[in-house]
Parts: sequence; C-alpha cells; structure tokens
Amino acid sequence: MQLLATVFCFNRKKQFDLPMTKSLQYISISFFLIFAQAGFSQTTILFSDIGLKFALKKAKTENRPVLLWCYATWCPHCKAMKAEVFTNQTVVDYFNKTFICVEQDMEKGEGIGLNKELKISSFPTFIFYDPDGTMVYRVEGELKSEAFIQEGKSALTPKKQLPYLKHQFEKDVSNSATCYEYVRALKKGGMDLSTVIKQYFATQSDKQLLSEVNWRIISNGVSDINSREMRFVINHQKEFSRITSPLRVKRKLDYLVKELLGPLVEANDTVNYLINRKLATEIHSYSTDSLIFNYDLKIWGLNKNWYAYSKICLRSTETYAWNNHTQLNDIAGNFLKNIPDTKALAAAIRWVQRSLALDPEYDTYLLCSKLYQKINNIPEAIRMAKKAKDLSAKYGWEGTEAEEKLKELNDLNK
Repeated sequence: MQLLATVFCFNRKKQFDLPMTKSLQYISISFFLIFAQAGFSQTTILFSDIGLKFALKKAKTENRPVLLWCYATWCPHCKAMKAEVFTNQTVVDYFNKTFICVEQDMEKGEGIGLNKELKISSFPTFIFYDPDGTMVYRVEGELKSEAFIQEGKSALTPKKQLPYLKHQFEKDVSNSATCYEYVRALKKGGMDLSTVIKQYFATQSDKQLLSEVNWRIISNGVSDINSREMRFVINHQKEFSRITSPLRVKRKLDYLVKELLGPLVEANDTVNYLINRKLATEIHSYSTDSLIFNYDLKIWGLNKNWYAYSKICLRSTETYAWNNHTQLNDIAGNFLKNIPDTKALAAAIRWVQRSLALDPEYDTYLLCSKLYQKINNIPEAIRMAKKAKDLSAKYGWEGTEAEEKLKELNDLNK
C-alpha cells in the first residue's frame, strides 16, 4: 500500500506537466509497470503509446534508455514480431527490464510528423535513445528473438553506437576501417549514407579503390551506377571478383540493375527506361543482360509494342530463356496472339519445341498446334493436336480443347 501511495503521489505531481489524456495514460502505465514489477508475470513487451516526447522525459527522470518501435498496421513483419518475438519470455524479460519501450504507428497522428523527421524507409524500424534523448542506435527489418536481444545489447555498447562511430569517422575521413563500421551502422538503420560515402571516397585514388575493405564500403553504400566508384567496379569486375568472390560481385551488379530499371518498368516510364537501360548494358555480364532481357519483355508487353517485343525475343530468347520452359511458352503465346510475321512465328515454334523437350505438357502441345495452324502448316498442327489428345488420355486429363482443335484442323485439311 505504501508503494501504491508513493506511485500515486508521484503521478499526481507529474500530471500537472502533461495534457489530461496523456497524464491519465501516464498514470495507468506507471501503475501497470509497478504491479508487474511487484511480481505479476509479464507475457509481452510493455510497449506504451505515450509518444516519444514523454518517453524521453520519463527516461531522463529514471535514467533509463528508450526503445522506439516504429510500425505500420499493414506491415506483415511488424505483425510477425508482435506475435512471435515480443511474446518470447527471454525477450520480454530483457526489454521490459532494460528499456522504456514505446510504440508509434508512423502513419497516424504524431507518427506522421515523426516519420518525416526520422526518415523511416521500412517497417519495422527500432530506434534506441540514451537517457539524455540522443539517438544512439537504429535497426530496421524483422528480427528473430535471439537477434533482437543482441541488437538491444549492441544499442547499449558505446563502441557500436552512432555518436561514437560518427566521431571516429570524422577524426580521419580517409580511414577505411572506421568508415566501413560507420557505413554498416547507418545502413542497418536505413539511414542516409551519401554524405559519408562522398567524404570518404574523395580521399581515395583509383588504385586505392581496389581493396577488400573498399569493396565492402562500395557494396554496402554505393548504388548510383553513374558514380565513379560503380564505374570503377564495372570496369574491374575480374579484379574485384578475385578480391571478394564472383558471386558477391554478381549480386551487387544484379541489385544495381534491379534498382535502376525495376521502378521504371513498374511506372511504365519508357523514356527514362531506355536512357538507363543503356547504362545497364555497359556492365556486360550474362546475369545483368538476362535481367535486362526480362525487363525489356515486360515493358514492351505493357506498351503493346509488339515490334520491339519481337525484335528483343528474336535476338535473345535462345540466350536467356532457352532452359526455362514456362518463359518459352509465355513468349511463344504472345507471338501467337500478336505477331503476324511467318519467320517470327517459325522461331516461336522452335521455342515451343524446346519447351516440349524440357517438359512435354498438354498445353504446350496445343500451343505448338496453334502456331503451326497460324503459318498454315495444317499437317503439323494436326500432329501436335493428336499428341495433346493422347497425353490427356494417358493421364486421364480433361482433353476437350485438344479434341475440338483436332476436329477443326481435320475439317480444314479436307
């Protein structure tokens, strides 16, 4: 009872400094925390909704760090952590004991302004503050229980905190080791790297760029294909492959092309797509050229530019889709519907025959039959339709379409 009276008096005093609704929330949360600490079992992290401002005020009073959970109601990763991680007993015990935990929907109320201020790029994002209100650590993305606890511990480790890493970097911006550690911390939190990257690489000669640590900095922090650093990587792919690995270089360049062209395809921005496509083709790797081929198919298909679509397919299908029977069928299907040229249709038949060699399917036989029919090769069209009918009979499938096609073709052949 004495403990409750003390808490009540403390909060009565506090409420004069707070708006009515906030003070009531503050009192109720404080009572809940006291009861929990008195022995009631806690089954989830006690995230309060008092807002960051009041959480930081409480932190200074209690000399405790703050964890801000930035979320959105639609975010599946937020929901997964709430259900699986925030209820893990080890996680609950650690975070409730160590931090003042506060949650904020970043798309409602105060969260909208805070979102702009903090420049949140994905959900969930977790931001840690020291008792004085300084942001010391930040991490984004879904985390498993063990990793979440480890991030909480890292947030309390001075040499892993953002102010320390920033200070170390600024002491000597040419130091690759301190730059790399700072860049990694910023990237982990979804924060802007551009200023740090620009400052650091201004101190590096071309010869210095070709090093393992500089590859790591480029890999983590450079995404502009026009930048000096990425142009250097593109022109020295073999050298960087020896320093790191061919797979890592491939992944970086693939990511670069996806970030460069993907959004333009989704926006159906053909003008800028063609400009940036030219830059992407300068990479000259099978993997990135294959990505460009697929983006070409998508954007010309969206625009119903079947001339450009046909031109790309005739040039590159057998290079980039030869072992993908599904894609071969998709391309041939578009030729069937939209391409009248006999030579182009003959190429489509060749692609479908390759698809049948990879995986003889009922629908593929029918597609082949229709393509033969379109170039007026009725005997071959009949042969393919029969194969479709026989395959459906063999496995007991529905074969009505094959039977109807066969009847149609036989009537034409009379």
